[in-house]
Amino acid sequence: MICADKTDRSKLAFLFKGIQDSMVIAYLQGYNGTCYVDRLPDPTYGIIVSGEYSFYGGNAKSAGPLLENLGDYITGSGSTAIYADHAWCDELLKYPQNNPVEVPRHGIVQKDYDFDTEMLTAFAADIPDGFEIRDFDEELYNQAIQEEWSVEFVEGFESAGDFLTKGFGKAIVEKSTGKLVAGAATQTVYDGGGETQLATHPDYRGFGLAVAVSSAFLLEGQKRGLRICWDAANLTSKHIALKLGYEDAGVYSTVHVSFDR
Repeated sequence: MICADKTDRSKLAFLFKGIQDSMVIAYLQGYNGTCYVDRLPDPTYGIIVSGEYSFYGGNAKSAGPLLENLGDYITGSGSTAIYADHAWCDELLKYPQNNPVEVPRHGIVQKDYDFDTEMLTAFAADIPDGFEIRDFDEELYNQAIQEEWSVEFVEGFESAGDFLTKGFGKAIVEKSTGKLVAGAATQTVYDGGGETQLATHPDYRGFGLAVAVSSAFLLEGQKRGLRICWDAANLTSKHIALKLGYEDAGVYSTVHVSFDR
């Protein structure tokens, strides 16, 4: 497998045609992610790795050399595999060393939305006493990157400076301690938009913090003139998205892989 460099990106778009995901756009535009292909020029298949996600394109049936050694190309303990051609699902499930499990996700329509600003403003203001919404800064970046529940806010960027230059986020913190307890941030960015990463610390769930912070995040995205994309790993995320004004695109197939490091 060959790691493609920035000069190769424009030649790889055809492999991932049909995958409606902003992370693929972000890679092709040079913002986030790494791509491996079987050969250059004229690759027959490839994989884009971006944070906890991996995107598969091209001829799945010839991708044995990639799938047999998938853990060499994915950092961390696992990844959610996304594809347009279901043949990739069939092939991924053939390699038990990758601990593959087919997992449904809940798609959200990717388009330019005209969100209800008054509604989002009201949601953003509805947080319990003792908490406040703040912009992500270097201190919050450093908090986020140190904990498993929050690392995905920023792990796609090279540094705090890279994140704060290219992306942005909204956080809910405890006023008394400054502790990060919930957030919504640009997991990846591309020209004119970004992908939402939303999470709440396990000890602070059930207080409506996710709705409040994601509302503030969308308002900031509107202010910046950006398309903020959303994809739902579970029904909770889907219900929040629909409450904010997004539209349901239905269930689609992914495969979760994990590695015994």
